[in-house]
Amino acid sequence: MIRINKKLLEEITDVNNERNIYVHPLALARDIFWQRLEYAFKYIEKYTNINDNILDFGGGSGVFARTLSTYFNEVSIIDLDTQDAVSIKKYFELDNLNIITEDINTFTSIEKFNVIVATDVLEHFKDLGQPLNFFNKFLLKDGFLLVTLPTENKLYEFGRLIINKSKPSDHYHTSEEVLDFFINNRFKLIEKKFLPRYIVPIPLFEVAILQFKGNSYE
Repeated sequence: MIRINKKLLEEITDVNNERNIYVHPLALARDIFWQRLEYAFKYIEKYTNINDNILDFGGGSGVFARTLSTYFNEVSIIDLDTQDAVSIKKYFELDNLNIITEDINTFTSIEKFNVIVATDVLEHFKDLGQPLNFFNKFLLKDGFLLVTLPTENKLYEFGRLIINKSKPSDHYHTSEEVLDFFINNRFKLIEKKFLPRYIVPIPLFEVAILQFKGNSYE
């Protein structure tokens, strides 16, 4: 079970946080966002195993934490704002969840990861070189990068009107731009899909899994 009940999330997380679309009053909006995680998890089941070391990059909302912690032996989250993740960890007693409250540009560790998940995170980096540098340091060669990204196309803009949301000032890139950047920097695209899916896919988001081919000096 990936989805967390709206009422419960309202009790244990910050409902006023912009990222917390999972408590949006419109059921369709909530469904679209949960679908991103559901399809992302399908890729996790297909390409990874429970012994892999996984990092939820920018996962401070905590909404994916319960699912990841149930599947993997050990899970880490890194984000500047982890308050909601802390609340979810406490409520669901996720003892195998390690929460790191730190800037990715100053984070240091000898630990490396087999899998890094970034759900609707990378478009917020004006300089995509920052997350790329992080992945170069902490993602193992042949490890997987799993992303969800907004397409930012005309249909996506129309969707914002329906749910009464304006475009965040820090949405710098389309999904296509982000994927092209990483494909051109030693990542290989394995699979991708448009989401949500209601009989046919609707291109509001892309979920994609890429494999890291390692640094040029390796």
